[in-house]
Amino acid sequence: MSKCGAVILAAGLSTRMRENKVLLPWRDGRPIVAHVAAKFADAGIGPVIVVTGRDAADARSAVAELPVRCVHNPDFASGEMLSSVKAGLSALPGDLSAAFIQPADMPCVPQLVIGELVARHEAGWNVAPQYEGQRGHPVLLDRAYWQAMLELPADAKPRAVLRGARLRLVDVSDSGVLLDVDTREAYERALGRE
Repeated sequence: MSKCGAVILAAGLSTRMRENKVLLPWRDGRPIVAHVAAKFADAGIGPVIVVTGRDAADARSAVAELPVRCVHNPDFASGEMLSSVKAGLSALPGDLSAAFIQPADMPCVPQLVIGELVARHEAGWNVAPQYEGQRGHPVLLDRAYWQAMLELPADAKPRAVLRGARLRLVDVSDSGVLLDVDTREAYERALGRE
């Protein structure tokens, strides 16, 4: 079984929602970022790195009781996800075979999917879920691609590394792998999901 860590991206500016979306309460009463990070920890993934930016102290407080480590992204205000991915990957130890990259604003990803992706990982391959033909999150980034990610120019998108890379897509039956809570309406819809 692959030894995997996780990078939870919680540094965004939440520009489409005035309040910080990852600090909004989820169904279990915890902030969304804590709910998402706990899924990985509970699935046996570790270490789990939570990358903070906006409202860093509040995000750290939200996950304080979890077995996670917070790393601050000093470039969070640029609004680029890549800087957070780089901050998170740089904080992971060298003995991991892969790392999940997971936006913190996606609370509907089933914990079962995490285990499925680990089970389908093999050296040299990235793994991601897909629902009805659409690729979702999280992406399990194989160690072989970390350096390429770290070397991307600041204005690039993380998906640039996946283009042309070995990527195994795993069909899943839950649309939660596609759902983020970028707006108040999306948050309310996600809360109301069965």
